[in-house]
Amino acid sequence: MRAALLILLVSSVAASAQNRTADETAAMTEIVRLGGKADIDEKLFFESRVVAKFENASDALLASLKKHPQIGGLEVFDATKCTDKGFAQLKELPHLRKLVIGKATLTPTGAAAIGQCKELRYLGLVGCGITDAEFVGMKGLTMLEHLALSENPQITDKSMATVKGFERLRALYLNKTAITDKGLAELKVLDGLRTLSVKATKVTADAADKFIDEMPNLRSVGQ
Repeated sequence: MRAALLILLVSSVAASAQNRTADETAAMTEIVRLGGKADIDEKLFFESRVVAKFENASDALLASLKKHPQIGGLEVFDATKCTDKGFAQLKELPHLRKLVIGKATLTPTGAAAIGQCKELRYLGLVGCGITDAEFVGMKGLTMLEHLALSENPQITDKSMATVKGFERLRALYLNKTAITDKGLAELKVLDGLRTLSVKATKVTADAADKFIDEMPNLRSVGQ
């Protein structure tokens, strides 16, 4: 059984490699050279299926990625060395659909730069020190389907005015933010929402239960 599974896995990897374009292979080679990991995600835009993952990054690294428009996904787990200058380079990736940034210190300028990545469907900004003032700069990301703002304690009910403008949202994570029952009520317009997590916030159990009852597609509220 194990041998059969191994053969299947090897065959799958080989088939994936054969399906890569020369440009995708070049982009993946460059990502590895820069110290990252590269993969293909078939769910991304067909011209930008490459996903780049880095443990940490700098402005120079982000600038180097813009040479490869095949990159449709970028994950940086420690972006403490990235500044406004580096985040401004992200808009040069024309089909960036997924962006995950951790441990950054976002300024209004940096947040506004991310807000220029209009094709984003998936945005994760966990523990980035982002506040309401910075987050409003991302109000133009109307294609978002997944948003994670957890561990940003200065995200308050005010930011929900921006979040509720993301009409395509299906998943929203607000753990360890300063959202309250008032902010939760703002999100009732997101009738396509399926997953919501508000753990370690000021949202009460009664408000969460009422929210579930009033949302037609919501499967659960982590509370």
